[in-house]
Amino acid sequence: METISDNAWCWLCMSMAVLLVTTFIMMQQTRQFFTLDVVVRHFSILDLEFPGSPNEIPNLVKGIYALPLEQQTKTLLALRGQLWVDFLFMPAVYGSIFLICFKVAEKMNPAGVVLFSWLAWLQLIPWLCDIIENIYLLRKIHPNVPASTKAVHKAYQWLEITKWGLSSIAAVCGLSALLFFWITGDFDAGSLHYLIILVVEIGVFIGVQLIPRQPVLPSAI
Repeated sequence: METISDNAWCWLCMSMAVLLVTTFIMMQQTRQFFTLDVVVRHFSILDLEFPGSPNEIPNLVKGIYALPLEQQTKTLLALRGQLWVDFLFMPAVYGSIFLICFKVAEKMNPAGVVLFSWLAWLQLIPWLCDIIENIYLLRKIHPNVPASTKAVHKAYQWLEITKWGLSSIAAVCGLSALLFFWITGDFDAGSLHYLIILVVEIGVFIGVQLIPRQPVLPSAI
């Protein structure tokens, strides 16, 4: 644990770099997400993560296979590619949350140490949920995908609630505590250069997003 504590900010800079790079790749892949739902429409990975009914994912996937071959191939490659890239995104995002909560715990009173230590280590649960989710979705991407049973659908919904709930609570609490320490000046001056690195990383990511790109249009039916 001392190794983690001594190098936490360095690890955070590296994990944030991986997080931003994989986020950029997945955002580009999302541009190719189309399905035929009466008309050709764009969809996002959130449509697959939060289906309203057991038939929603099968209908969306069948709509992909109903597209013209060229667009169908692009969408399937992009969708499968994003799910695989997500396996690199997972350790970066949950690792970043872990490191933030871990560093916050070091500056808290005994109750705060327990709380943020738990929030840090609990990130193993959403990571596991994310892995299960991706395996589930990868198995759903084929032409004759059946609808899930109500029990499986309900379990999948709770999987998503657990994943997003635990990670979001930890991220909000950890970042809020860090912001408080920065505002009050309760931080180690030696960590300032890591903050600069993080700001530069985020700045580069935002700058790349501002570069004009040709809109992606679906192939005509």
